[in-house]
Amino acid sequence: MTEPVTKPSTVDIDWKTMEDWDRRYYIHNIYAQDEYNPIFISKTEGRHIYLQDGTKVLDFMSQLISDNMGQRHPKVISGIKDALDRYGHVYFAFSTDYRARASKLLVEDIIQDDWAGRVRFLSTGTEGVEMALLMAKLYTGRPYIITQEYAFHGWTTGAGGGCTRIRGYSNNLASPTDPNSFQEVPGFPTPGYYVAPAPYCYRCPVGHTYPDCKSKEPVGSLPCLRPLEHLIEVIGAENIAAVITEIMFGGAGIYSPPEYIPQLREITRKHGILWIDDEVITGFGRLGKWFGYQLYKDTYPDIMVIGKGLTSCALPSGGVVVNKEIGEFFDQQRWWSGSSHEGHPITLAAIVATLEAMIEEDIVSVAAETGKYLETQLRQLEPRHKSIGQIAGAGMFWVIDLVKNQERREPFVKEDRNSMRAGDLSHWPINIVMGKCLEKGVFLTGFTPNTLKIGPALTSTREEIDQGLEALDYALDTVDEMCD
Repeated sequence: MTEPVTKPSTVDIDWKTMEDWDRRYYIHNIYAQDEYNPIFISKTEGRHIYLQDGTKVLDFMSQLISDNMGQRHPKVISGIKDALDRYGHVYFAFSTDYRARASKLLVEDIIQDDWAGRVRFLSTGTEGVEMALLMAKLYTGRPYIITQEYAFHGWTTGAGGGCTRIRGYSNNLASPTDPNSFQEVPGFPTPGYYVAPAPYCYRCPVGHTYPDCKSKEPVGSLPCLRPLEHLIEVIGAENIAAVITEIMFGGAGIYSPPEYIPQLREITRKHGILWIDDEVITGFGRLGKWFGYQLYKDTYPDIMVIGKGLTSCALPSGGVVVNKEIGEFFDQQRWWSGSSHEGHPITLAAIVATLEAMIEEDIVSVAAETGKYLETQLRQLEPRHKSIGQIAGAGMFWVIDLVKNQERREPFVKEDRNSMRAGDLSHWPINIVMGKCLEKGVFLTGFTPNTLKIGPALTSTREEIDQGLEALDYALDTVDEMCD
């Protein structure tokens, strides 16, 4: 590995003044003003974040399961600097060498599968979802989208107001003092979006038990997919533009059984409906493959949304990849669309540098091997902790459902993934684990009350995996004390 690029010293920063300004002028998310306790990050390097007092913390979540190559990869930083020597801003009507190189790298060198036709680069994963929804509707001429229970696809009107269906994580307000006081955005959910059950086998939404449900009639069809087919029949396939899914649910922390995605794809193909594959989190090596859909044989999306790992979040980025037929359709049109930062040359330089570095260092293979080690070490925690309900995932993204009773699979916070995040959250298992892990110099938590997200950088060493899991082991001792 190349030596990390050094950063200027932060010793001269007046952190008390920074806190005052941050409190006075910034609109905070997650915390209300009275409970806000700012944690300043003074710098980032590799797989670590540094607090304002210099404390070094191993980031065992890659921030938002997003910094796949770690922080400030030397090749990425160098690529950004080179671009800054040439460019400021170039709007999307003009082309740059970076846009051409990034497009070729992604479609030809990385995806390689014959389905992929064209790519469009945007500013965020959410924007990528919005673009995917627009393209699906324009291409099919149909108005409706089917999403999934517990899905998270972004925060804007379509991606967030229609496709995102995880309660309490869709732009709502929640009182820090009253657990029954919250306000959802008026008009959400957005009309035109229908919801199918999630493939959550640990607590099946349609009352079955996996894998026994596979033997039920009709043979070969998972019960959780039958409501999807029923929805299609009720709405009419001729009215449905697309079904959008995540390979592994980023917000809710759900990993579907291996039969689910291939069977869902067959259903969409049978009815002539597009499949939008949201790989904002699972793309670029996170699940041990370049993209999550590659875990399944002969299963390809019509539209794939990308983000996060595209630049390892060195700069904001997102985009869509479409199949050849959809690409040719839009290639014949004047498509009056675009945003100010679409195809920004500095971001595109970061994309080129990130993808080239991943290819040169064979990061996906590295992540697959490290992921096997991570799973093996995680599984060793199961018999030691009665608070562990299930461990699920692939590659370098794993989740742990925490329970107060294993036999009943009973979560500590009853509302679980339907929590509106109001009231006192200090008793949430994920927050208890976060506090105990920080005592050991590790950052690890989750988004829903009972579910931990384990997503270290793809470049993590085995020693760092051991450090993260030792901290988790220590933290779970405290959670075990809360069990029945």
